Amino acid sequence: MLIKETCKLLKQELLDNGYEYGFYLNGKTYKPDMTKDFDKEFFDHLLTEYCIQDPKDTMKAKVGTCNDAVVLMRYILDKRNIPSKIWLLHDKQSRKQHTVLTFYLENKTVYLELTPQSGKPWYGKELIFDNERSFVDEYSKGGIEVIDVTDSVLIGKRPDFLLSRMV
Repeated sequence: MLIKETCKLLKQELLDNGYEYGFYLNGKTYKPDMTKDFDKEFFDHLLTEYCIQDPKDTMKAKVGTCNDAVVLMRYILDKRNIPSKIWLLHDKQSRKQHTVLTFYLENKTVYLELTPQSGKPWYGKELIFDNERSFVDEYSKGGIEVIDVTDSVLIGKRPDFLLSRMV
């Protein structure tokens, strides 16, 4: 597969199917109330109950966090033997974290942001880098830590790779 074909495949699943931000746990869907500036109840559930979803549950419920979006993307890529990695972008200054995925095709590193309800200007657009180092260097600007968490993202487990940095 080529980069454009792979991005189209991922977009067809995550953009065209109406995924929303939230999570699915024990048969119940949790979504933030966007009419509030900050939904404390949802955030409390996220911090205390949320576990990385099985990609099949994410597809069924059409709901997920950035963690679930990258796990679903990885699931789709793994079925096609396309290598990928999961990264945590940790902005220490603003105390924000975001999980993203890169994949490798045509001797390039590709980042495609498909987190539900993302407000980023590059949402749904593939960003192509010459190599992994270029990706890390670009996202390390401004004090952002770029951490390979591929082996720490475990389905059915709490996202400790992220929670441990929320201080």
